[in-house]
Amino acid sequence: MNRLRELGRRIWMLAHRRQFDADLEEEMRLHLEMRQQEHLHWGMQEDDARTAARRRFGNVTALREMSHMAWGWEWFENLAQDVRYSLRILRKSPGFTAVAMLTLALGIGANTAIFSLVNGVLLRPLPYHNPDRLTMVWEKSRDGSPENVGYATYLDWKAQNKSFEQLAIYSSWQPVLQVGEPEQLNGLRVTSNYFRTLGIHPEIGRDFLPEEDAPNANKVVILSHSLWQRKFNSDPNIVGRPINMNATQYIVAGILPSSYQSLMSQDPRGGTVEIWRVLGYDVSQPWACRTCHHLVAIGRLRDGVAFTQANAEMDTISDALTKAYPKDYDDAGVILTPTPEQLLGPASASLYILLGAVSLVLLVACANLANLLLARATNRQREVAVRTALGAPRVRIIRQLLVENCVLGLLGAAAGLIPAYWTPRVLAVLGAGDLPRLDQVHLDWRVLLFTVGVALLIGIASGLAPAYRLSKTDVHDSLKEGTRASGSVAGRRLRGLLIVSEVALSLTLLISAGLLLRSLSRLLVVSPGFEPANVLSMQTAVLGQRFNDNIILRQYFADAVARLGALPGVQSAGAASQIPLAGNMDRYGFHAEGKMHPNPEEDPSAERYCITPGFLETMRIPLLRGRDISPADTATAPQVLLIGETTARRMWPGEDPIGKRVKLGGVDKPWWTVVGVTGDVHHVGLDAVPDMQMYISHQQWPFPDGLMIFVIRTVGAPAAISSAAQEAIHSIDPTQLISRITPLENYVGLSVQSRKLTLLLIGAFAAIALALSVVGIYGVTAYSVSQRTREIGIRRALGAQSSEVLGLLVREEFLLIVVGTVLGVVTSLALTRFLASILFEVKPTDPMTFALVVALLLGIAILACLIPARRAMRIDPMVALRCE
Repeated sequence: MNRLRELGRRIWMLAHRRQFDADLEEEMRLHLEMRQQEHLHWGMQEDDARTAARRRFGNVTALREMSHMAWGWEWFENLAQDVRYSLRILRKSPGFTAVAMLTLALGIGANTAIFSLVNGVLLRPLPYHNPDRLTMVWEKSRDGSPENVGYATYLDWKAQNKSFEQLAIYSSWQPVLQVGEPEQLNGLRVTSNYFRTLGIHPEIGRDFLPEEDAPNANKVVILSHSLWQRKFNSDPNIVGRPINMNATQYIVAGILPSSYQSLMSQDPRGGTVEIWRVLGYDVSQPWACRTCHHLVAIGRLRDGVAFTQANAEMDTISDALTKAYPKDYDDAGVILTPTPEQLLGPASASLYILLGAVSLVLLVACANLANLLLARATNRQREVAVRTALGAPRVRIIRQLLVENCVLGLLGAAAGLIPAYWTPRVLAVLGAGDLPRLDQVHLDWRVLLFTVGVALLIGIASGLAPAYRLSKTDVHDSLKEGTRASGSVAGRRLRGLLIVSEVALSLTLLISAGLLLRSLSRLLVVSPGFEPANVLSMQTAVLGQRFNDNIILRQYFADAVARLGALPGVQSAGAASQIPLAGNMDRYGFHAEGKMHPNPEEDPSAERYCITPGFLETMRIPLLRGRDISPADTATAPQVLLIGETTARRMWPGEDPIGKRVKLGGVDKPWWTVVGVTGDVHHVGLDAVPDMQMYISHQQWPFPDGLMIFVIRTVGAPAAISSAAQEAIHSIDPTQLISRITPLENYVGLSVQSRKLTLLLIGAFAAIALALSVVGIYGVTAYSVSQRTREIGIRRALGAQSSEVLGLLVREEFLLIVVGTVLGVVTSLALTRFLASILFEVKPTDPMTFALVVALLLGIAILACLIPARRAMRIDPMVALRCE
């Protein structure tokens, strides 16, 4: 109780300091008057009585400070005094304050912006219960990479394992919601225990029931909170009611909480998942086989079970399954990937690289500020000397100078919060590539704490050396009248060391930006295998029970392509089940006649394109030999296919593949005959080597769910025919939904967007670092010239040539630049290897990039030295000597 009373008393004093000081002054005045009256009563004169009273009472200032110490906190009093003094000093030097704040705002602002990204994307906990217990569960493929799982395999895993509390699976689903204006949604088909695995409970309604996870009972859905608000006006009575999707009724079971946002998706460009449906598989279905690798498994480990322990158990189960079904597995083994690593891993590498790069900018800003403080310290030597002569201890002076720097840092940090606030908005404009969780990027307590911490750190780090140098000021010399301020040898060495550091750090950033620029330039000249210019793409998923008839489905797409091709300004049109670089992924087993393995699972798979006639022509995918898919390749005609160049080379090296036969999907399927070979296309990305590819006629194998993408090659801008193209399709069936209407070039841009963003940010950081370094070099050279004005005047008066004096002035700075360049090259050789994962056809030690960047930096740095030195050459020697 006494401690709480003491704490309250001290807080009250701090909050009412003026009243406390007034009461204290009044109390001391009364004590002095009482003692003075006593001395007067004893017969002293008034002046003598006043003097005796003061002598008896003691030092008023000391007593005032003792009272503050007894009633308040001495450290807080001193800190507040230092802060007030710092603000006055900074206000008296607006030029220095503005330059220092700009330097800090650039360094701290860039760091705060990137940290806000790292915080929102990586550091914020995933929206699941105990996400550290969640893991993705993959089959191990023949090459050791993770692979999706088949439904039958999942059932065995679920029944036999002891490590998982829950084990669920999911696959992608893109239904068309027929409520109001039809809209294609991004969804998932999941097992009934999916949300229990994640630890998520519906906010309204209920979870899926186990009995609903069956083929004839799976017309049940759960909605996201955002979809519920957007399409159903937050109606709580929607639970239990039917809604129409894909011309089928589904019952709404529940609504998820607003805090939940799904990060699970098999479609990287499909957007946020907003609806979930029960999977509804059983082992009798053909797509529930062990070799149908289209499902993703996720499990929640039991408490106390380690990842390694669970992985060992799953490997044992996998080995037993491989022995029991040798033709269904190409290798034994299971791979466990922690869910946070799986969902955020692709983004973490780029973000940590950016965080490392922006940290170099902060170091450059710190060195630049230290140089400014060292130059300013020369002009403050007399001030410090006076304070020392008045009795201020060295520690007190250092502390006050550091507080001044920290105040400066906090002011710069306040300005630096502006970039962090605008970061998500700028990324929305520039495009964030595949960066997840951007909605979580905003200012919060972590970002504010980071900003304050960086501000205090840079204030102390940049001001420690100048404060130490100033505190060692010689009082006698500094107080001499007319003493000329000059930098000590140690001060010049320290400034030189800072310049070397700035040059080295800036060079490292410039080399990193140069490597990324060369990498991106190499990537942009890669031919995607087709011509994306002047091509419009539109996705559709046919609705209606009548399209369950394949004859009607085939005819619909044939008519739609014909009408699109007949539009004015259209050169050709086609449709396909997937198009390159659009984020789709449809692969099928590829079993070549005479080349099949005893275990069919060891046969390769190929990217499958289900196309209409005209697709290759529209995409300008070259036909290397043989013929194209034609209207004659109907459902009753012999089954034919085209293969990519890589497929032909890998399956029939040195042979003519025309006429060869293959089976697709399984060895019990019918034979398909190769009739043509096409050029390869980059399906996954421009930086990914094309894999095996094949093209089959839509007439001979209609794509499930009627999901197809129209491609239309136009004479002019693709967007100009968008409305006409939709009207042409709706003239056949006005109920069909057209979505994702976009020029094909946009998909090419999206495939390199994350690289462009990384290059843009690191390039901006490099430019900031270079600008700060140039300012630092210029400032040091100008300061050196100003300190040597008398020397320059004497040399010029004695007949020294301008070139000799110029060389003398820049020789020292040039040497520092060369040392910094060498150090920067060495540092870059060590650090740029971390960029290897995001470089394309460029080595981290690319000599051309190093040479060009070094030449650029040397040229700019030398120019920064020459400008103040040449200005000094125009000073008249007599004027210089007279000023001295």
